[in-house]
Amino acid sequence: MLKDFQVRVVANACITRVNEGDSTIDQVVSNYPVQADDREKVLAHVYVIRPDLVPTK
Repeated sequence: MLKDFQVRVVANACITRVNEGDSTIDQVVSNYPVQADDREKVLAHVYVIRPDLVPTK
């Protein structure tokens, strides 16, 4: 389980990769070895910082 600061670090790293054109935020986060509950925390933090990355349904 990631600590809060680790969630923020991973989220910011993912945002950086998306900004550089790597892929979608879901694909980038999936490349990190985090547990499912931590993945949801990372995505939640990403969406707070960058609401434009929330996938449309």
